[in-house]
Amino acid sequence: DGEMQMVRIQAGSETRVLRAPVIVAAHGSWEPGPLPSQIGKTNRPSDLLGFKAHFTGSSLAPDLMPLLVFPGGYGGMVLADHGRLSISCCIRRDMLARLRKQPNHQSHLSAADAVSRHLMESCRGVRDALESAHADGAWLAAGPIRPGIRSCYERDIFRVGNAAGESHPVVAEGISMALQSGWLLASELACAPDGRAGREAAGRRYEAAWKKLFSTRLHAAAAIAGIALHPGSATLMPAIVRNFPQALTLGAQLSGKTKPVPGFV
Repeated sequence: DGEMQMVRIQAGSETRVLRAPVIVAAHGSWEPGPLPSQIGKTNRPSDLLGFKAHFTGSSLAPDLMPLLVFPGGYGGMVLADHGRLSISCCIRRDMLARLRKQPNHQSHLSAADAVSRHLMESCRGVRDALESAHADGAWLAAGPIRPGIRSCYERDIFRVGNAAGESHPVVAEGISMALQSGWLLASELACAPDGRAGREAAGRRYEAAWKKLFSTRLHAAAAIAGIALHPGSATLMPAIVRNFPQALTLGAQLSGKTKPVPGFV
């Protein structure tokens, strides 16, 4: 009605209507639904599917966060809560399909088994870290991921996190960008006048601030992911770091890890 927003929430046969001055979409890019901010599903061979698992008893040093590069994908390992090792990765849809149809297996492997075996066979660091480790829960999966810059405000809906724009996970900036984009939007809404005109003005300022803070890291992440996904990446990336160690510092700067959030103290 110009002053208030209205959202209908339906769960089974129960429907509720919520009214509020502002609607903020904060869903993942792969979550289906009727909101204008939710992207339609498409299946492409180059789609990247995300996988994650936790392990106990690993030998990974607590001050290391290795980048993993393997045929058809990339990932990373880190020690997380309670001393558990967290391993996350993305793998191309066509590579995963190929791995699940290996001729030396009598039946199709599950996606989780295929990814786990591929990591162990392709990455010595994974084999070493998990030599005496035990899985803590099942593998989790999501995707496909949808890297790219999207509208931050459209059809009177604000967007934060992956709904506004998604970075390739190779730079590990997803949670950071979600929190920082929420801060940027809250800063604009805090001083915005009531009504749709106020929301539209806040949306323009928010989008400009979002692009200024995040666009460089999204482009840098896409370039790094492109190198990681290249067939010769297992040889190329170590050579770059070995011969040009300052590339690590440059990568940290381009991926936004040294960039402060405006107004955040």
